[in-house]
Amino acid sequence: MKMKVALTTLALIAAFTATVPAGEFIPAAGFGSQYGDLGGKFIYRENNMALYVGVGVNAAAVGVHLAPSAASPHVFGAQYASESDVFNADSLLLATYDYHISGFSGRGWTVGGGLGTAEHQNGRREGDNKTVAVLNIGYKF
Repeated sequence: MKMKVALTTLALIAAFTATVPAGEFIPAAGFGSQYGDLGGKFIYRENNMALYVGVGVNAAAVGVHLAPSAASPHVFGAQYASESDVFNADSLLLATYDYHISGFSGRGWTVGGGLGTAEHQNGRREGDNKTVAVLNIGYKF
C-alpha cells in the first residue's frame, strides 16, 4: 500500500513538473533516506523551492526543499520515504535540513539530516512507530 502511495505521488509530481517550464531538473546521487537509502535523486528546482523523487536499492522517497534564498546554503524541507532497509521501516515521515556547500542553486556536495517517525507494519514490530534521525550525503551534478 505504501509503495502505491509513493508511486502515485511520484506520478503527480512528474505531471506537475512537466507543465511548468520555468525551473530546472537536476540529477543527484547519494546515501540516505532522500536517495532511497543508496541511489539517485531527481530534483525539479525553481528559485528557492525544489521538489524531488529519490529511488534507491530498496526504497523510494518524495519531498520538498525550501531555502531562504536561491544562494543560501541552508535548506529546510519535508520528506516521505517508503521501504527503508537502513531503518528496517515500512515508511518514514521526516522534517529535513540540508547544507548545500555551493549554495542551494549550485552544484556539488550536500550534507543533511532529518528527524521524524518510522512506521513498522510487518514482522515482530507490526504497528510500532519510533522516532528516528537520518543522515543524507549526496552530490548534485
